[in-house]
Parts: sequence; structure tokens; C-alpha cells
Amino acid sequence: MNPLIPVLLVVCAAATRGDEQTNAMVAKAFNKCHGEFPIGDDEMKGVREKSTVPDSHNAKCLMACMLKEGKILRDGKYEKENAIVMADVLNKDDPAAADKAKQLVETCATQVGSDASADECEFAYKMAVCAAGEAKKLGVRPPDF
Repeated sequence: MNPLIPVLLVVCAAATRGDEQTNAMVAKAFNKCHGEFPIGDDEMKGVREKSTVPDSHNAKCLMACMLKEGKILRDGKYEKENAIVMADVLNKDDPAAADKAKQLVETCATQVGSDASADECEFAYKMAVCAAGEAKKLGVRPPDF
């Protein structure tokens, strides 16, 4: 299975451990988006090591695609409410993790905004960078895929 870009899960408010069904759903979305926007070996290595937010055009558009697949980015708008619902659903067995994920969503929605109409790929990248930084501050552990 291709590894999932960990910060995408953070952006999707799924930055903590998910169950097998959730992991399969996210992997399916990743594989679809990666097929449309492939990223290079160096970026994939950073993803596997959970050390970088990829910044190539394809990586940014892959992130936007993932947000669209999760219905968190629609019609050029970040759907914060959907991200918050996703935080609860994907962290149903860990209320503390859900709270941290929702806090991350709120913070990044405030910092980055919700209008992605100018460039959805760049918006997704900015959201991922924010989410990665906030995840570190909050002690949110990316999932293992």
C-alpha cells in the first residue's frame, strides 16, 4: 500500500490513529489522487519518514485532491464543518485525540482561511504546512500507514 501523506490526515482532522476501514478509505483516495498527481521518489521518502510537507506542484495538487475526496474542499471553499465532523468520526475511540484534531482544524482555518478559489493546490499546501506545525505543538501523532 502506498503510504499516505501524514499531514493530509492532519488537515482532514484525522491526524491520529484510524481503524482499518478508515485506513483503507484513505489509502483508496490517496491512490486515486496519486494516480492523477504523482510525486517523485524524494518527496515520497519524506512522506514515508513523516519529515516533510512536499512542495512540488503535483504534491500540492495531490493534497488538494485528497481534501476534495474527503469533501473538505468543495467548490473552492474549505469546509471547516466537514473537517470537524471528520475529526469526530475518525477519532471516535479517542475523545482527546478528536479534541486536538478539532483544535487543529479551527486554528488552521483561522490562519489560512477558507477561500481556496484562487488556487486550490496552493491552498492545500498552506493548510498542510499549518497543520504540520500545529500537530507538533499539540503532540498529535500522525497515523501509521
